[in-house]
Amino acid sequence: MGEFGFFQRTEEYQTVTAGQVIFKEDQPGDVMYVLIEGEVYITMHGKRINHLRSGDIFGEMALIEQGPRSATATAVTACLILPVNRQQFTDLLREYPDFALWVMDYMSVRSRRMMAEEVKLLHLEDELRIGREIQLSLLPRECPVIPGWEFAAFYRPARMVGGDLYDFIPLPQNPAQLNIVIADVTGKGVPAALFMALSRTILRVESTYNYSPAEILRRVNHFIMHDNRNPLFLSIALATLHTDTGQLTFANGGHDRPLWLRQETGTVQTLTAVGMLLGAFPDVRLADHEIHMAPGDAVVFYTDGITEAQNDRGEFFGIDCLHDVVLAHRGASAEQLLTGVVTAVEQFTGATPQADDLTLVVIKRTA
Repeated sequence: MGEFGFFQRTEEYQTVTAGQVIFKEDQPGDVMYVLIEGEVYITMHGKRINHLRSGDIFGEMALIEQGPRSATATAVTACLILPVNRQQFTDLLREYPDFALWVMDYMSVRSRRMMAEEVKLLHLEDELRIGREIQLSLLPRECPVIPGWEFAAFYRPARMVGGDLYDFIPLPQNPAQLNIVIADVTGKGVPAALFMALSRTILRVESTYNYSPAEILRRVNHFIMHDNRNPLFLSIALATLHTDTGQLTFANGGHDRPLWLRQETGTVQTLTAVGMLLGAFPDVRLADHEIHMAPGDAVVFYTDGITEAQNDRGEFFGIDCLHDVVLAHRGASAEQLLTGVVTAVEQFTGATPQADDLTLVVIKRTA
């Protein structure tokens, strides 16, 4: 740029300190800048999209289009910048025809680079979309239909893919038994989703051997610990439902404790079973616990995305609110109870963005 005499007018240079914002997005823009010395970050919606160094120009689009700034420019180091207003820009174009070519070439290179980044982002979005479709395909397509019972389930990840899981696993060797699973990986996004897919496969394999819930979880933990490359942990509640008798045998691997809505007493009881998070220790303490579900009873399984949902004041939905909602739906169907919980959580959080995956499973004995 040394061939353009205007840029040698050092008396018009401005000094910018490190951390100083040169301009903000959405502000009116009638000046472009030449970065003489130093480094500048360009950010859009808080995300860095460019890192400029000596010799770069910035802010030219707002000047040319006579519109608001589309990004924010912040000095990374102490900088020398040369402002060029609209009149000066017009004079440069008239006095130095090559200046227009230089600006256009610079803008072309920047546009190609941004387009390449956009293509990468689109590819990533496509991969995440495919990952989401694969993960959703691992969830049950529909809830079981068994005379005398109702089942309902809800799943909504906080990101494109998530780390929660629920499953209904029929036992071919005993049609009157059904394994019910709800689990949560200590993480989010793609790694958690992959880990959850692996855990689901192991669970389904181990369920074919007619082990008790506690024994299945011990064996799952063994497989997870054997693969010591994986830094993630798994909280899980696993129950075997005997649909002919109403007996529910369950084990808890460090998961949120299910709620038992008892029709006869009109109370909500927390189902407690000794258990530890899977993947943390080679030997885990796990125990089976049994209850008998009478007609009208319901059991609610959930992940911590429900109880830890926050409103705009930073307050948690909490276990007490969940207790109250479940109790308020005594006598309702499984689907109505589930919808009541989801609606209560949504009303509580309002416009606050969802921070964690939300998963809920309800089983109800009707006869």
